[in-house]
Amino acid sequence: MRNKTLTHLGAGTACLALILGGAVAAQATLSGTTFEGNDGNLIHATGGTDWDNVAGRNTGIDVPSGSSDNAFGQGTKEDNSAVSVVDGSIPPNKNDLTRFYEASELGSNGHTYLYLGWERLVNIGNANLDFEINHAGTAGFTSSTTGPVTLNRTAGDLLVNYDFGGSGTPTLSINTWLTAAAGNTVSQCFSANTLPCWGNHTTLGSASAEGAVNTVPVLDPIQNATLGVGLFGEASIDLTAAGVFPPGICQAFGSAFVKSRSSSSFTAELKDFIAPIAVQINNCGSITIKKVTQNEPVPGTQSFSYTTSSNLTAFSLTNGGSKTFSALPAGNYSVTEGNQSAPWNFVSLTCDTTSGVTISGQQVSIALANSQNVTCTYTNHYTNSPSIATTLSGTTVPVGSSVHDSAALTGATSTAGGTVTYTVYSDTACTAGARDAGTVTVTNGIVPDSNALTFNTAGDFYWQAVYSGDANNNGATSVCTSEHVVITKAQPSVSTAQDLIPNDNFTLSGGSSPTGTITFKLYAPTDTTCSQAPALTQTVTVTSGNGTYGTTNTTFHSTAPGTWRWMSSYSGDSNNQSASSACGVESFTISNG
Repeated sequence: MRNKTLTHLGAGTACLALILGGAVAAQATLSGTTFEGNDGNLIHATGGTDWDNVAGRNTGIDVPSGSSDNAFGQGTKEDNSAVSVVDGSIPPNKNDLTRFYEASELGSNGHTYLYLGWERLVNIGNANLDFEINHAGTAGFTSSTTGPVTLNRTAGDLLVNYDFGGSGTPTLSINTWLTAAAGNTVSQCFSANTLPCWGNHTTLGSASAEGAVNTVPVLDPIQNATLGVGLFGEASIDLTAAGVFPPGICQAFGSAFVKSRSSSSFTAELKDFIAPIAVQINNCGSITIKKVTQNEPVPGTQSFSYTTSSNLTAFSLTNGGSKTFSALPAGNYSVTEGNQSAPWNFVSLTCDTTSGVTISGQQVSIALANSQNVTCTYTNHYTNSPSIATTLSGTTVPVGSSVHDSAALTGATSTAGGTVTYTVYSDTACTAGARDAGTVTVTNGIVPDSNALTFNTAGDFYWQAVYSGDANNNGATSVCTSEHVVITKAQPSVSTAQDLIPNDNFTLSGGSSPTGTITFKLYAPTDTTCSQAPALTQTVTVTSGNGTYGTTNTTFHSTAPGTWRWMSSYSGDSNNQSASSACGVESFTISNG
């Protein structure tokens, strides 16, 4: 029966566990990262990062210890790709792994960092573990696997050796998987005498790696358990400084698992393992270009071309499409959208980050950092170019008439808005004598009529309709000379009728210094006997004896056609008899032919 010192905590012991977890001072010595990879616990200090708060943490959990636990079969060594997995073969206490943790991130200095942690069941001094990190995982190699397994190793896979002698600082080293096809030789192998093998062995110094095993009980907040002394170990590795991720080379690992060795010797037998888990360890970046069009009549039919810097290939996109360049090493890249002609307009170029990104017009330049992913979106707008036609209510009308204009848009969207302004000019260039005929609102492409204008001056006038356009339609102006209205002079009709102001004279002769009055009477044509009331009567005083006396009419008009008749009489005085003229002796006739 094994001794088990991993204790699960209830709510009442949480405070104690936190105190235990802080027994070792938290610190991080690798530049470019705040991860505390050498404090031997899982709890972060103020301003730091540890397993309780690191982003992207991945966890591998072993099959519970006992008859169902699986391990590598007898004699399996690190250089073996063909291995045997058995169950019921309980690993020695010190080699019995319970779980492991992995995380990675891009540091503030542009380096890629790998964080590893392990837990075991029992502390019996030393610990010898290897973290195998593969580009691709092995299908079917899971926590329940038994029997023969061929590990899916490819050139450049990574093996991190974690050798702890029971006290002090663990020794961390790195091997890579070497193949003959990649041009490697047996001399590069760490222990084997044939390829493929683990080789190019490098022991990591303090400038590129740090690690620690807990020397006091610590809290594992991920599983809410206390770990006894020597049951937890961790490491932080600067993969860039270690040469795993050299500048300009893209590396990506997607699978990781851990295994224990029976001793510090690299050729020692492998014992327990925790099956592979998916991870994302890479310094590879990506650039994604997306295309969005606005108001495109048939979305996805217009193709937009893009030129690139020499380290990317040119491409084309339609609405909703995207182009992703993946597995890019850090470096400088650029993408430029080709110029578009009407009816297409460039609207915007936006990216999801400003870090290393410079936008100038339709070009984006990207100084891509390790593991950086940049997505940029180009937006273009389709703008209709409608025409506007007009119809006048009249093209030749007499002076004093009213005229209005009608307009219709052709080639605009069905939801076209905006305004149309009507104006009348006195010249063919539509610049002089402007008269406002109103501004109307366009609704769903329908244009209301103008106001009616009254023309009180004869001449030639020219109407013009100007469409403002809207977000999806360009403006438009009707041709000035196409709306010509002629205002003609009025043509009066002629009819004539005589209109006379009649006056009459009366001459006295043979009298003896006559005085008295003379009465003049004018009778209308309907009174042929001068027996009705006269149309005009005027009495004149005789002041100079014999002589001629006349009327002074200035207001009465004779307009009725026919014969007008005068009849006049002298009143007489003390020395002279009265005298009269007969009806009609004096007459005049009005004839309107």
